[in-house]
Amino acid sequence: MNSNIALLTDFGTKDYFVGAMKGAILSINERTNIIDITHEIPPQDVLSASFTLRACYKDFPFKTIFVAVVDPGVGSKRKAILVEIENYCFIAPDNGLLSFVFEEEKIRVLELTNKNFFSADVSRTFHGRDVFACVAAHLSKGINPNEFGAEIKDFIHIKTAKPRKISEQEIEADIIHIDHFGNLITNLKQTDLPENFMLKINGKIINKLQTFFAEAERSELFMILGSAGFLEIAAFQDSAEKLLNVQINQKVLLVT
Repeated sequence: MNSNIALLTDFGTKDYFVGAMKGAILSINERTNIIDITHEIPPQDVLSASFTLRACYKDFPFKTIFVAVVDPGVGSKRKAILVEIENYCFIAPDNGLLSFVFEEEKIRVLELTNKNFFSADVSRTFHGRDVFACVAAHLSKGINPNEFGAEIKDFIHIKTAKPRKISEQEIEADIIHIDHFGNLITNLKQTDLPENFMLKINGKIINKLQTFFAEAERSELFMILGSAGFLEIAAFQDSAEKLLNVQINQKVLLVT
């Protein structure tokens, strides 16, 4: 068995961290295929990592192993976990990073406790290399997940905000992610949307729902259903984030 291993971190690419993780993996299984999802998650932003992983993991081949490391609690008593779902495995710190996965799939969660599968010298500041990468490499060689530790039920699950109906004509939603282009991703899915509606945010009204970006005029604000399945606020060839001066977790009002 030589599964794909996909990496997601907040390490950036300036330092040696990502390279060291790949070296640790290849030292155990030189035949595995390593894929970089991103290493540009904002530092310590667990929820951004969770959203990013949720948005893309189903695009990968079955049996892919995901190693997700955004780990403000590295070296503390926080658990390290392996999560199995029907077609994929995830390895991450137990800090809520896998919350989107927990909400969408039937899961089995194991605590990583068998040090035989860790680096011989585990750094208190770099579990990405010494724990998570090593476990992923052994798993990619066909080691039974039960060898890594026992199943647990007390893992951390951060409940994500859901759209809330506050009146007959209004639903309050949230900006849950802002992408590289400044598009504002809300937590509204297509099933939440009435036939006719508009959005209100920071004193602005957005009432155009487009099917592709170039339908809009330059810098015009509009709504679009994004590739991750959520309603987004965008501006053609511009940044909705800058035009609206919006931050993650800000409220947006859907009005019918």
